[in-house]
Amino acid sequence: MYLIRGREYLAKHPNYSLVGRENDLERISSILIRRSSNSLLLSGPNGVGTSWLTLGLQAAKANIDTPFDLIVKKLFWLNTDALFSSGDSAKINNEFQNILKKLTQTSESVLIISDTANFLEAANNTGNAHFINALNNADKLDNFQVILEVRDEKLSSVLKASTNMSELYTLYDVKEPTGDNLNAIVTNVSKQLAMYHKINIDISAIDEAIHLTSKYRDSLGLGGAQPQRAISLLDRALASYRQFTHKQHPKIAELTALIAKTTDETARLELQHQLKQWQQDWQELKAEISKTYQYQRDAESLRFKLQDEITALQEEEKNNQTAESSSIKTFAQLTAGGFDSPAITELKEKIRQIDSEISQNNERHNQLVMLANKDLRLMRQNVISEFSQISGIAANKLDENEVENLINLEKNLLTRIYGQDSIVKHVANAVKVSKVDTIDEAGPAISYLFLGPSGVGKTEMAKALAQYVYGDEKSLVRFDMSEYMEKHAVAKLIGAPPGYEGFEAGGILTNSVRKRPVGVYLFDEIEKAHPDVFNIFLQILSDGRLTDNVGRTVDFSDIMIIMTSNIGQQYYLNTELSDDNAKELASSELNNTYRSELLNRFNGRENILHFKRLPLTVIERIIRREITKLNQSYQARGLSIEMNDSCISAFCYDHYDLIRGARGLPGYIKTNIRPIIVNHILHHPNDTGRFNALYNKDSHKFEITFSPN
Repeated sequence: MYLIRGREYLAKHPNYSLVGRENDLERISSILIRRSSNSLLLSGPNGVGTSWLTLGLQAAKANIDTPFDLIVKKLFWLNTDALFSSGDSAKINNEFQNILKKLTQTSESVLIISDTANFLEAANNTGNAHFINALNNADKLDNFQVILEVRDEKLSSVLKASTNMSELYTLYDVKEPTGDNLNAIVTNVSKQLAMYHKINIDISAIDEAIHLTSKYRDSLGLGGAQPQRAISLLDRALASYRQFTHKQHPKIAELTALIAKTTDETARLELQHQLKQWQQDWQELKAEISKTYQYQRDAESLRFKLQDEITALQEEEKNNQTAESSSIKTFAQLTAGGFDSPAITELKEKIRQIDSEISQNNERHNQLVMLANKDLRLMRQNVISEFSQISGIAANKLDENEVENLINLEKNLLTRIYGQDSIVKHVANAVKVSKVDTIDEAGPAISYLFLGPSGVGKTEMAKALAQYVYGDEKSLVRFDMSEYMEKHAVAKLIGAPPGYEGFEAGGILTNSVRKRPVGVYLFDEIEKAHPDVFNIFLQILSDGRLTDNVGRTVDFSDIMIIMTSNIGQQYYLNTELSDDNAKELASSELNNTYRSELLNRFNGRENILHFKRLPLTVIERIIRREITKLNQSYQARGLSIEMNDSCISAFCYDHYDLIRGARGLPGYIKTNIRPIIVNHILHHPNDTGRFNALYNKDSHKFEITFSPN
């Protein structure tokens, strides 16, 4: 069967229900009942639920509130695998023509292809590249409508399959659900997960799964987009929790922990009695479950054996068939066992009895499992533990309180950004407003333009925001604007127009934001970009939206945008100018370089911040931090490095260079001190002790000696 009717396709999903997608369903329904461009190209990232959405069209037909305009539509799903399974080009073409004929003869028919990229590839591989043109022609003639589902990464190749795709099909971008809609979808699917695993799921576990998979965007094997990411995490957490608790019931672990803490002897004895009873009951229950499993296994093995015997007897009777055995059987023979021999009839009766016993045993097994799982409930901490195993991020870090993180954001940033306290406070407050304030405003979450000399913390600020706001520096996406100096750079960011080279790849920026809709985006050294690029930034900073080369709207509302510029470097590096004078001259040059409409979009220029030169006292703090990092790194080996304050001061005085900024001195340590430690470890792997670093003012170098413990 190459065409599956909608009601039959829906019957394959008995627990289907569509929640959180009501608006999407209404919009695609309205497209289907239009006069022109009423076929659909449904696009979305992997895991977003495009197939679930099209199934909702069929399910909606059973609702009394559904308009009859939609009810009259006859939905058919194409079984692509069955169509192309033979590999015979001529046969496939004939079958496809029959499909088109049936659809044409059925009024108000709609063909749904679940994986369009796979369909096109299979058609090309079997010499039937014309299939897409046949579909388009049928759509032009109003023979039937088509819904093509395609993943984001394959959209460009599908659009390229025919020049008039964009005219015939309305592109509908299925976006990740958020907020209440996402919660409703995951909660709904979690009921099915709970039924499958036979374990209840606490609402806190659902909320945490959504929170973690929305905050940490790396795939980690969880799927490309929400809601699939949260659903996959819950499924994994349930599997791990089920496996762990079926080894030892949580109540036993709880009683064991209470006994260890209890000092009262009477209470201890009572707890020990409870523990003994729980252990006994638990072992007996597990033994009963094991018996049902063993019975199931043995019964199924016996059933297979009897079935093999029947097959052997049937083969033997066929080979030994004589004229007498082939004569017409008596009525008694017919009523006794049909056309089966008595031996086969007896074996089939045994199989029927075994099937009945297997069914009863399976019911008993399920009852025992439900009893074992009666007190089990997947909680928030179980989800955190599972995500920690998947991501490698410590569970205590994942368990951090978001409100506390925001309260302590300024303090945390100051542990990484030295000498720019006023800027840190400014940025921290902006982040808090974006996270807590309820006023709905257009534009990205925050947007800043950082000016100042090299190595004073501009890039470090972006990295620190990624770490303390989103939990990981991997949430930082960096664009080196020196790569966008040419006029065609805009096409690199949002994608080339159809027909131009690179159209299939899409836009680097738009693709990135679709994949990572939250995080920190750093646009480094923007003065190197072509002026046309700033027209793109005008739209992003103003509306928080951007349209890519195929017409999909990309949302920047949860993106933190940081731009850096080297404009005014000569003023910042001029030690004869005060910080205020350098700032004033740099601002003047900035105004002469960029249009006011761009600069004003940084919160009326309030978010154009000037980083100051770092005094030696701040540089010394940075070096102390680097030494602390070294000691923490080698602590497990029993090694440490000691560098007193006078040596640090002398070293910074001799080696600090305004042009290189704070990067120069840590670079010196990495090049000249760390190799000494590493070489010592390679030659003396079992040594423990202290490296003493003394600074020689004459040679301007460190002299390092090792003192064993």
